[in-house]
Amino acid sequence: MNRVIEVRDLYVTLGRPNGMVEALRGVSFTVDRGEIHALLGRLGAGKTTVLEVVSGLRRPTHGAVRVRGVDPYARLEAVKSGTVWREGGLFPGLTVAEVVDTWRRWTLDPITRHEALWQVGLGARSTARFEELSLGERRRLDLALALIGRSDLLLLDEPAAGLDAEARRQMWTTLRFLAARGVAILFTTSEPDDVRIADKFEVIRAGRMIDPRVEQRLRVA
Repeated sequence: MNRVIEVRDLYVTLGRPNGMVEALRGVSFTVDRGEIHALLGRLGAGKTTVLEVVSGLRRPTHGAVRVRGVDPYARLEAVKSGTVWREGGLFPGLTVAEVVDTWRRWTLDPITRHEALWQVGLGARSTARFEELSLGERRRLDLALALIGRSDLLLLDEPAAGLDAEARRQMWTTLRFLAARGVAILFTTSEPDDVRIADKFEVIRAGRMIDPRVEQRLRVA
């Protein structure tokens, strides 16, 4: 089966100091094996909340989310996915190899260090200390850690945020390479240009999915 993610009529209500707020309203989409799928929206649109639900960290208020046919909130251990949040990891004083080796010791049936770093283009940086890495290299190290558990689904929160043009190009090259190997990728972005890498994308505005043509008219206005 090629279908990896199925989100149907997703609603999420969150508690706020001023009362309950609908963070997501009627969001639906699918992601297939080897597909890159983007969620485009401004800060606070609800993109990260979608990732939280798909990764099993948050229960939907209404609707259904399935990852390979499994409810990720009810059976988190059955969902083999790698999630990278925008803040990323901090590993002061450690080399790239030491970071990966530590992660491997915490993982059941991990891939090798060489394979993890080779997949994200960091094979030549294994002896570099974390502090010596560029922001783009740190993001790709986070990707390597997400893949160690043989994940064939990546959930990425703003993976290119803050990157310069070259680092952004390297990130997109890495994601295309992983997708070509069958990894399904769902990522969020606030930059319209980023959706060019995606096979499909959705626009989320104030918790709702809207037609991209409507979003474009709103931007021009």
